[in-house]
Amino acid sequence: MTYPTIKYSEDTEITTRNVYPLLKNLNLYEFYEELDNVLGRSSDSEKKCAQCTNYIASQQSTGEELIDLCKKVCNIILNVNGVLDKCKNNTADKPCQYMSYWLYNNVMRISNNLPLIRSLYHILGAFTSSRNHYFKNCTLTNFNIDKEEFYKKHILYEFLESYDHMKKNIDNQIELYTPLYCKHVKENFNIYNRIKDNCNSNTCKYYEDLQKFKGKFNNPEELNFIYDICKYKKTSCKYGSNAEDDVPCLVPQGNPLLFQIFGNDPYNIINVLLNIAIISVPTLTIFLILFKFTPFGRKLNRIKAKGRKNGSKKKEENIEDYMNNYAVYVDNITKNRVNVAYHAS
Repeated sequence: MTYPTIKYSEDTEITTRNVYPLLKNLNLYEFYEELDNVLGRSSDSEKKCAQCTNYIASQQSTGEELIDLCKKVCNIILNVNGVLDKCKNNTADKPCQYMSYWLYNNVMRISNNLPLIRSLYHILGAFTSSRNHYFKNCTLTNFNIDKEEFYKKHILYEFLESYDHMKKNIDNQIELYTPLYCKHVKENFNIYNRIKDNCNSNTCKYYEDLQKFKGKFNNPEELNFIYDICKYKKTSCKYGSNAEDDVPCLVPQGNPLLFQIFGNDPYNIINVLLNIAIISVPTLTIFLILFKFTPFGRKLNRIKAKGRKNGSKKKEENIEDYMNNYAVYVDNITKNRVNVAYHAS
């Protein structure tokens, strides 16, 4: 399965495929992947798990798929000792929470039939009760909500759970991938603002998650960290209210003239410049523009400053490798586009 759950907006260049390699070592996603692997290896041959067939109506649409999932999860509960111990976040009931979200996400991929899903959770609850000692009194939560509501709830939960770990990665490394982390933050802030006005009371299934999200990210200290590391600034939101004490929408800091020409995403500047320059602008000129006016230049200067401060030879080697690799990347793209333009003519 691909994580994170969030699907990025159409106006961003990043996708889950770009971001997941950066997030997969965070505690939440690492445990999700471990559960995926255990599920993939799980058998449906455990005799006790045949009870799944008795509780879930196989003649119903998607019933057979739910029965198959039920048997495999049943086998994990009964025969895989210490599955919850594989979660590195052992705080309170976090492993049980993570597995609950993971399971309901798998269920929603199969069916949105809530009565049928209740039957699945009824029998799985009986299995976990019989294994309380090994399963640490974990009761897998049936969220009892439809696919759309769970999608929103899951996005908010995932980001809240993974942010602090992700923040350490951004803050503690010479992180050439910081722009992707930062775009992940920006997209989650956008999601929050798009969905918040349609959920303003406890009757909404993800209201509590929205309040937790707001409580964490309207904090000036947290916002200042994001503004400083990601080079973002507050902006009015396209969707949702724009209250002063709420979570803001974000846009990059930078050269206002370039943003007027190329839009408010500085990373789009690279593609625009490549399109303009394929005929007449030398690659070196492109680099001068890129490293002077875009976040790559700011990133490079910050890395150089750290390198001088710490006297680290490895940091200088990383910078040189980064520039060389990026030079090859730009040069190849430029040549390819020139070649395509030539043959098209």
